[in-house]
Amino acid sequence: NIMCYYYDIKNSTKFHNMKKSKEALGNTTRQANKKLRRERIFNIAKRLIAVKGLEDFTISELANEAGVTTPTIHNLFGKKSDIIKELVSNLIEKMQSIVLHHPPIDPIENAKFFLDNMVAAFEQDADFYRAAFMSAEQLRLFDPRISGGLFQRAQQVAAPRKEWYESGLFLGNIKPSTMMKTVHNSNRLGRLDWVGGYIDLNQFRHQVLEGILLVYASDASPEFHVRLSEEINLSLIHISEPTR
Repeated sequence: NIMCYYYDIKNSTKFHNMKKSKEALGNTTRQANKKLRRERIFNIAKRLIAVKGLEDFTISELANEAGVTTPTIHNLFGKKSDIIKELVSNLIEKMQSIVLHHPPIDPIENAKFFLDNMVAAFEQDADFYRAAFMSAEQLRLFDPRISGGLFQRAQQVAAPRKEWYESGLFLGNIKPSTMMKTVHNSNRLGRLDWVGGYIDLNQFRHQVLEGILLVYASDASPEFHVRLSEEINLSLIHISEPTR
């Protein structure tokens, strides 16, 4: 009887552990499926916003496009404003990864390096960046009056480096803050044109690069001014017709 009792306890424990293992596996599978479904719907949201704009984007249309109910969208994401906030949060993270690269010291190569990284990122997920930049604009995160927004971070990237003055490439006749602001504005205008569909990414790169180099030329030494003029003229030659 004691042995029977022992085996009953052992089998019961084994059965209980198996049950818990199956429940854990089932929960993991459900969470994985939920994550995949959320990613699929989020991709649809990005596409709808990128094509139609934020004003015309609705939760009901997203649900219809995704083949789910509106309550399902609310359960996975929340409200429309929550989707916008998530886009912006992801944008900040991705833009930080672009900026974290170690660019060349030379001003011209520095500008090309930054733009090439940006264009490569935009090409990988154009819908996301268009939708995210629209969302950031709506939340006024590029407004210079908003503390902690994206404007201050973007201007830091646009700031001329002290090495450029120390090496004599820049003369210092124009305030660094003025050059920083103008470089930032050139970048933002190009980005707005691309997000709005007025130019493709190739044109975006050349437009922004031309604007940056023109700013640099305004304070360049005579020798560096020659290099900048050559690069600007070369950039104009390589601009092609829109492709996207």
